[in-house]
Amino acid sequence: MTTNGAAPLTAAAMSRALAAGQVTPGQLLADTLERIGRANARLGAFVHVDTQGAAEAATAAEVRQRRGARIGALDGIPVAVKDNLWVVGMPARWGSRMWADFVPEVDDIAVERLRAAGAVIVGKTNTPEFALSGRTDSPLHGPARNPWNVALTPGGSSGGSVAAVAAGMVPFALATDAGGSTRLPASYTGLYGFRPSNGRVARRHGFPPMALDFQAVGIVARTLEDLEAAYRIVSGPDPRDPSSLRLPSGPELDADGRPRIGWFSSLGDELVDPEVAATVEECASLLAEAGYDVVPRKAPYNVNLVRSVWGALSSAGAARAAEVHPDRWRDEASPAIKAAAERGLRLSAVDYVRALDGLAEIRGRVADAWGDVDLFLCPSAASPAWPVEDEFPASIAGRPGHPAAQNAFATWVNAIGHPGLSVPARPHADGRPLGVQLVGRFGREDPVFEAARRLDRVAAWRRPPFPLW
Repeated sequence: MTTNGAAPLTAAAMSRALAAGQVTPGQLLADTLERIGRANARLGAFVHVDTQGAAEAATAAEVRQRRGARIGALDGIPVAVKDNLWVVGMPARWGSRMWADFVPEVDDIAVERLRAAGAVIVGKTNTPEFALSGRTDSPLHGPARNPWNVALTPGGSSGGSVAAVAAGMVPFALATDAGGSTRLPASYTGLYGFRPSNGRVARRHGFPPMALDFQAVGIVARTLEDLEAAYRIVSGPDPRDPSSLRLPSGPELDADGRPRIGWFSSLGDELVDPEVAATVEECASLLAEAGYDVVPRKAPYNVNLVRSVWGALSSAGAARAAEVHPDRWRDEASPAIKAAAERGLRLSAVDYVRALDGLAEIRGRVADAWGDVDLFLCPSAASPAWPVEDEFPASIAGRPGHPAAQNAFATWVNAIGHPGLSVPARPHADGRPLGVQLVGRFGREDPVFEAARRLDRVAAWRRPPFPLW
């Protein structure tokens, strides 16, 4: 069995075919490379394809397949990795001219675990400079485009990863999420996008964080089954990352066994597309139908405080990264990164500590306001995707857009370090994908997945097929 250019298989279907001997890892890789060759010039999803390394990994997987000794469900499955994560032997350019020639000599832990599971790492996906933008337009590689409509952005900063998955080049990809960079692009492209709790995916080697501990390794996939399979492989503690050893254990739901979901579809005077709000309300009703106690709640965070803290920490992070190349960054950085780094250099030590105080205040307030719910349901993004040449939507709900509008429902999750999952929902009336977000308690990923599964069971028929590439 080969896919022969037919509708792309999921990782689960690929794995079943491999186990049955109906296809080989080499055939899956050939099909993946054919799809990349056919679509990547238009989509800008991949910025590096490691044909030789992928072929060697596929050959090793094929040997195991012939011996009946596959390592597990991901053995022989082609995958992609965002270009701000380190993969031995592949460039890690971080979307930046300053790192154009950098090739790491060590894998980050998530990549190490994919290799150990037998996954075939095909290449690296597009990201904006320092992975610090709500759309993906790299100074080195140009824009990534949305497979549903190439006139639209796939969002950022994991735009290359979602474009690769939504176009069927690979069934899932690793991403990162510091302010919504996995969940927002997933919502714009009809995918599942997951940001686990801080420490759940251990980290050791990689670029310095832009905003303290806001960033986590994320996953994007076409199906929840694929996303969970990848998550089970890359997650778990590692002594090289002490934060991964401190996650809570114990019951994942309240003792009464009836999970409760609090939902909100708006946030004060923040911009929200009416169809985004409507799809959140629809999903709240569907989750009640699926057996949850679903109750309206106010958002448990102050969005202006989140933005203030994010602005200070990310500017300091940009300055730190730029100063690694003190003689180059002012000439080589993109205008946005140059401006962020200049802001960071103007911050005093007192400014930075005040930002840390603000972060502690955010976390304390959310803990106080969380109340009796197990999960929150809210929009993933304020609107669907917008034209690729624009930094942000020109208007939302008939009002002028602004750069921070899209993240109003996303960055608070990073600030508190909780798990957040963007789930595909009813599309916009014009066909653009929309997502809703499920946010769990810290260290409680399983209830998030269970809620998504239940939502899928009652709502899957509403989702259109992916575009064929």
